[in-house]
Amino acid sequence: MIDGIPNERAGEGVAFEPLAAPGRVDAVVERLRGLILGGQLPAGARLPNERELADRLQVNRASLREALKRLEFLELIEVHHGRGSFVRPLRDSSALQLIEALLRDRRTISVELLRQLLEFRRHISLQVVELAARNHSAEQLARGRDLLAREREAGSDSARALAIDLEMNALLGEASGNLMYQLVTNLFTRLVERLGPLYYNEARDHQRSRATHAELLDAIEARDPAAARRVLERMLDYSESAILGEAGRLEAQGLIGPAAREPAS
Repeated sequence: MIDGIPNERAGEGVAFEPLAAPGRVDAVVERLRGLILGGQLPAGARLPNERELADRLQVNRASLREALKRLEFLELIEVHHGRGSFVRPLRDSSALQLIEALLRDRRTISVELLRQLLEFRRHISLQVVELAARNHSAEQLARGRDLLAREREAGSDSARALAIDLEMNALLGEASGNLMYQLVTNLFTRLVERLGPLYYNEARDHQRSRATHAELLDAIEARDPAAARRVLERMLDYSESAILGEAGRLEAQGLIGPAAREPAS
């Protein structure tokens, strides 16, 4: 896009390879979304016309139309009747689902992307634990204690530790008593699941994690928002450092980031 004008030639030369599962709308969305988020289809690029694109992807036109509607809903493309479909600047989208989509493709995952994501998560999570300290119920607190007991039983099992952390994240969002924070926390819970291998590995200090989780729950039980915030800040400092360090190593090896290649099938 140049000075706000769609560039009708920007999408030329893109390899719209046939899809392995013809007719599947999700597969079409995934392919086109990946090309857009990965930069192969830059802002302002015009997609091939409907007939040509359906032929190149080897899908039926009904599936393609539905896929384009979904991409339009995600604000990734805009349709100009009589001219075609054009890629919109990513910064213009208000769809939070795109955050998760960025983590689906190793080529769009980078240290800088993760830094921005973790910064966003930090600001939201600190507000969530303060609200949880004020608004939690006895039943929610009991569920938190049960999660701590299960974490102790898990020992150094990283897979179980991740599963328990996901439940704890969701519980904190619920305990905030604010639906908006709960929905965003649900998004972060899914993101933590995707980031799991960067943090839930053999280098994880499970004993430290159990101790800080217990301290956090104590602060919440005491209805002390400031104390809960301080504990979470320490937890985030530790986890963010570990995640970004591991991501830096992977990016340096070309396993993630723009230079990364898709694994051989």
